[in-house]
Amino acid sequence: MIVRKLTENDIGRCLEIYNYYIEETTVSFEEDPLAYDAFAARVGRISASYPFVVAEEDGVVVGYAYLDRFHERSAYRFTADLSIYLDKNCLARGTGGMLLEETEKLGAEMGITNIISLVTGENARSVAFHEKHGFKQVGCLEKVGVKFGKVLDVFYFQKSIG
Repeated sequence: MIVRKLTENDIGRCLEIYNYYIEETTVSFEEDPLAYDAFAARVGRISASYPFVVAEEDGVVVGYAYLDRFHERSAYRFTADLSIYLDKNCLARGTGGMLLEETEKLGAEMGITNIISLVTGENARSVAFHEKHGFKQVGCLEKVGVKFGKVLDVFYFQKSIG
């Protein structure tokens, strides 16, 4: 498996991975699948300023990760928001850790000192992942999301990389 920077050819596969999480899980709070053009525009905006990497196995993208602006106000410029999405058939194989490592490295190179990650309260796999990789849970927004008829908490995780 290799981790590399995203190319335009990867966008469709990344969208396929992400739309699964929209349609089938509470991992993402988006509720309607994204069209290619909307997702491509989002990827373009993010990758113009922040690291966006993919994990590839046997020529197929099996996951991706990126940093994005945490908040628009300039005082937050050294803090970034992390997202990692894996193919549903590629969980618990170390792929997320590889993506995180590369994303942190690239973030640190651009001056990012803190990474924030928002995790749905019922996503125990992601909670465990963040704790394993040195993130600390620093807050909880209670009952702020509703998806599939479930009222959901959001945990804030933070990691210093600078």
